[in-house]
Amino acid sequence: MSYDEADRMSPLPDELLLHILSFLGTKEAVQMSLVSKRWMHLWAFVPCLNFDIEEFGFMDEPVTFNNLVGLINYMRDSSVIQAKFLIFVEMVLSRHKSCSLNTFQIRYPRMPEYDRCSDLVTTGVRCALRSNARGFSLEALIPSVESCAPIFTSQSIEEMCLKISTREGGDFNAEIIPEVVNLPRIRVLQLKKSMKPTQLDETSITRLLSGCPVLEELFLEYCVGKFSSIFRQKLKILSLYDCCMELPHGGIVMWKFYRAIIKPNIPSTVESTFIVDFLPNVLLHFIWSSLDGAAMDSASSFIHHFIQNLNFGNCNDLLCGLSSVTMLELCSRDLKSDFHQSHGVLETVLPRLGELHNLRNFSLSGWCTPCNFNQVASFLQKAPNLENLTLCDCGRHCQMADPETYYHLIWVELSRCSKLKRVEIKILTDHIEAQRFEEAWVSGRTELENVEVVLSEYNAPVM
Repeated sequence: MSYDEADRMSPLPDELLLHILSFLGTKEAVQMSLVSKRWMHLWAFVPCLNFDIEEFGFMDEPVTFNNLVGLINYMRDSSVIQAKFLIFVEMVLSRHKSCSLNTFQIRYPRMPEYDRCSDLVTTGVRCALRSNARGFSLEALIPSVESCAPIFTSQSIEEMCLKISTREGGDFNAEIIPEVVNLPRIRVLQLKKSMKPTQLDETSITRLLSGCPVLEELFLEYCVGKFSSIFRQKLKILSLYDCCMELPHGGIVMWKFYRAIIKPNIPSTVESTFIVDFLPNVLLHFIWSSLDGAAMDSASSFIHHFIQNLNFGNCNDLLCGLSSVTMLELCSRDLKSDFHQSHGVLETVLPRLGELHNLRNFSLSGWCTPCNFNQVASFLQKAPNLENLTLCDCGRHCQMADPETYYHLIWVELSRCSKLKRVEIKILTDHIEAQRFEEAWVSGRTELENVEVVLSEYNAPVM
């Protein structure tokens, strides 16, 4: 079989070949020019440019070196990789002929020479603007936000992802939102975790959102500052990861996770996990879900109420707005060491939750159920539609002489939850009485014949 007979791709039209090349990195697309004369100049018209320095050699960060030779070799190898990368990017940008780009991406995360990286970013931003790129992604170290500020005035970008660290700002990245924001077509914006937390405030958030009139999805990761007004914005998707929010009148909320999704034709959901500074060992995780926009309205109402109470130091009523959640998890950092503090939290938190008619799933991880029986029993009476329940039994703090009788009372209380389908009991297995407590749980479950009961090992949550 001749080469021409075996080559079935070259006869395809340019549009299809360019579509195939757009799934490759730019370096690989350029290398395809060696296949045949037919492919020689196609890469210059590829609608997607993706520059990744790791395609030229992986640059491990020099954590420690036992000798000077190791450091010198690392610096030499890094310089070679960086030089090759920069030459390649300059060559491609100077010869690329497509007047319209679908995406433009640069990954240059470990460049210690800020000035050279700044020049690269500036060149890349100009190319993206000149080519009317619809998608823009940048991961780099830069001396200041001025290098990428012009991209915030693009008239064509619809999706943008920034993961940048600046030399200024000390332990924090200086604000990456420039003074002028004019992104009339952007629908998705992501500010991802970089080497240092990124500072935000109410002014920068307001400036950003006012300059993005059709923004639908906002993703913030590893951000710090005062930006609680973000929850009042009308977005289809809002996501926060590891964001530390300072409140106007004091207090800190660590949003480990927050995600709100409001889209037509699918159930709207709001899910959140956070820690507050006055309860550093307690993690709260909850979900709203509804077929209409009620989930977002309920979440917004709760967060407004939550922040207002934190501002005025009213910590006892913080969770009153959770009455409409469909899933709730209260989680203590360490069942073994924080028992006394956690016990006090349950005494103040659970009685103030009110009726929870929408609650389907409840988890109490980190509090020993026998030690907090009265609080748990009272709470269960407020959740008549509960279907799935997770409880803990440490055995370490329980002083009852007859655990079997005590657990029988708990099963009687659980039997009052008419819609209960599943109960999971997490047992602290490193206690000498673990097997005894496990047997006590099993022997007392006669009142729940139609309920699935699962025994598992307790593992302290990662905060």
